[in-house]
Amino acid sequence: MKKISVLTLAVSVLGLTLLASACSSGQTGTESHTPAKSGETPTINVAYMPDMHGATPIVIGEEKGFFKEAGIKVNAVKFLSGPPEFQAMASGEIDIAYIGPGATFLAAQGQGKIITVDSLNTGDAVLTRADSGIGSWEDLKGKTVGVPKGTSGEMILNLGLTSASLAPEDVNIVNMDVAGAVSAFVSNKVDAVAIWSPYTAEIEKQVGKENIKMLGNNETFFPDYVFPQSWVVRPAFLEEHPDLVEKFLSAFSKANDYRIANIEEAVKLTSEFTQVPEESLMMQIGTTQWLTTEEMVKHFEDNTVYAWYESLEKLFVDNGKMTKVIPAEQFVSKDPFLNAVKK
Repeated sequence: MKKISVLTLAVSVLGLTLLASACSSGQTGTESHTPAKSGETPTINVAYMPDMHGATPIVIGEEKGFFKEAGIKVNAVKFLSGPPEFQAMASGEIDIAYIGPGATFLAAQGQGKIITVDSLNTGDAVLTRADSGIGSWEDLKGKTVGVPKGTSGEMILNLGLTSASLAPEDVNIVNMDVAGAVSAFVSNKVDAVAIWSPYTAEIEKQVGKENIKMLGNNETFFPDYVFPQSWVVRPAFLEEHPDLVEKFLSAFSKANDYRIANIEEAVKLTSEFTQVPEESLMMQIGTTQWLTTEEMVKHFEDNTVYAWYESLEKLFVDNGKMTKVIPAEQFVSKDPFLNAVKK
């Protein structure tokens, strides 16, 4: 793989449990996206996550020349969850970011505009040990669960608790970062963990699949709830630079279709960049419903996307993160994507 000069953070790691420590602040330095002189190629600061959803379109976009073709550069900054990304967008340091379903409420609250769906996730899960005596959601009462709050892992946990007529306060929920949650479960310091792929694969690798019981995952709650993974933009950036947003989406759509058509190559390229093992990344292939550009256009045009997000909002209302469901058209901007792919 050729050197990716615009990708500023390629952290060498030995395994997934070591990924996060270098990013406690959530980001590295960023550079200006507005060209100082006419003729300069504008740079967009983009937050990515080290997986097949949040990193692969960026890697492919650079490797295959889709960003260059669109007339932009991408300065990619590594994050491990959505809330810190929104903080960075609020400070103007990040322009566009990949988020999982769990951070959607921050966009609904007006902190970002969703500009496209990356994919639909089935990889969130609540795990416990096979010998823990926890055989159902009801058994979590009084137990300690590690979870990065504000993430899709927490959403699955809350759905499971609700199905068992339990409230979050019935469980000792401990807010942890991703690496901390994995480490706590592996070292048996928590009774259960709410996490997502590829971190579930890392847990299986360290603990042994036969020693783990899955209480539930996204598919447990289909079809009532669908879990879109998204790309969001800083509202002011969309207002000031709609042309750059469309250029990013044009490159993204090409990278996304390439990812779907060339999964094995996509895994290899993503592994080389993120230093996440290929076997862990490959696990995500089976826990993702990929959407081609053609499919996404259809879902935008018939407003299916709005229904997806509004169903998620109901969960956020239930768990107190939101007070009411906001019409999705207020925080989902579909025109930039539709304009980009139809040009």
